[in-house]
Amino acid sequence: MPVRDEVESWLHEARADLRHAKKSLEMGDYNWACFGAQQAAEEALKAYLLHVMGEYARGHDLVALYKRAVREGGLVLNEAALSRLSVYYTIAGYPNAGIVRPSEEITEEQAIEAVSTSEVVIDEVSKAVRDP
Repeated sequence: MPVRDEVESWLHEARADLRHAKKSLEMGDYNWACFGAQQAAEEALKAYLLHVMGEYARGHDLVALYKRAVREGGLVLNEAALSRLSVYYTIAGYPNAGIVRPSEEITEEQAIEAVSTSEVVIDEVSKAVRDP
């Protein structure tokens, strides 16, 4: 598959996960909203790295992926917001990963911020890969 097609596939999945995150937010499933938002941002960052490097980037740490994106292509995002979003990869789903009951303890405000941050990441990556 050509790199351009792979980039589009990663962005397609990022947008699909963001839709799921938004639906979870509407349903009050804030931990799932945060997890979906994290996944969407991760997929978008990986799409960007694939676009600028021509190869797949591994890992789930959004800050590490972002720092690599800055080095490779100059993407500009809010690193502090990415750091807050990144932790949901683990704490949103596991009762032993920092909070006892993610389904009860993650708040609506946290989920709103997570979804918003993810939207910005997807928008910025989409612009960057469209207008290199």
